[in-house]
Amino acid sequence: MTVEQKKKSHVSNTFKLWSVGIVFFLTFFHLYAVYAYPGVPIVSDKVLLATVLGLVVYLWIQELRDRERLQAINLALIKAQRQLERAEIDTIATLVLTEEAKDPYTRGHSKRVTRCAVETAEELGLAADECRMIERAGILHDIGKIGISDNILHKSGKLNEEDWIAIKKHPRRGVEILEPLKFLSRENEIICHHHERFDGKGYPDGIKGEGIPLGARILAVTDTFDAMNSKRPYREPLTEDIIISELKNNSGSQFDPVVVGAFLKLLRKKPSLWEQD
Repeated sequence: MTVEQKKKSHVSNTFKLWSVGIVFFLTFFHLYAVYAYPGVPIVSDKVLLATVLGLVVYLWIQELRDRERLQAINLALIKAQRQLERAEIDTIATLVLTEEAKDPYTRGHSKRVTRCAVETAEELGLAADECRMIERAGILHDIGKIGISDNILHKSGKLNEEDWIAIKKHPRRGVEILEPLKFLSRENEIICHHHERFDGKGYPDGIKGEGIPLGARILAVTDTFDAMNSKRPYREPLTEDIIISELKNNSGSQFDPVVVGAFLKLLRKKPSLWEQD
C-alpha cells in the first residue's frame, strides 16, 4: 500500500467512525425529544430518516471500496510471494543443474526426471497444483547429493558398503538443505521418500505402499527409468525392451503398479520421452 493509499484509508476510517457516532447521536436525540417533549416536532422524522439512510449508504459504499482495495493488495502480495518463491527455487535448482553439469553422465538428469514425472502425474489425472508440486520436487530431488564426494558419485566401479551408506543419506540431506523454505514442506516429503520401495524395503524410512507420498512413488519410477536409459561410466544405456521389462518385473515390489501402468502407457503415447538431451 502506498503512502497516499494509507492516507485515504485513514481519512475514510475516521470519517466512518464519525458517521456511526452521528447516526447514534441523532437516533438518541430523536428518542429523547419524543420522550421529553411529546407532540413537539423538534426534528422531522423525514429529515432524520433521510440523514440516517444517507450516512448508512455512504458507509456501505466505503466498505465496498475498502474491500476492493484490500483484495487488490492481497492479490499483489500473493503474486509477489509466488515470484519470491520461484526465485528461491530457481536459485537452488541452478545449484543442482550446475552440479549435474560437471558429470556428462548425469547432465540433464533432474530435468528429464521432472518432465517424465509431471507428465505421469497428468496421465494419472492429478490436479494442476499437485503437478506443480511434483515439478518442484523433481527439479530438487537430488539436491542432497551436493554434499557427497565426487569420488563416490562418479565412481566407475561397483559401490562398496561405505559408499552406499553415504548415497542413502542424500534424501534426508536434501530435506535439511531445503528445510528453511517452509513453503516446500510437501515437496520435502516427496524428496525425502523418493527412494522408498512399494514393498517397504527402500530408504530412508522403509515405509511402503500408499504410505509413501504419491509424488515420491511417481519420482521413484521416473528416476529409475532415466538411470536405466542413461549412459554410465560402467555401461551403455539399457535397451528399451530391457527397461520396460525391468519396470514391469518390479511393479508391485519396488514400484507402485498404478504408477508403472500410467508411465508405460505414457511411453507408448510419447516416444520422445526416451530421448536424452
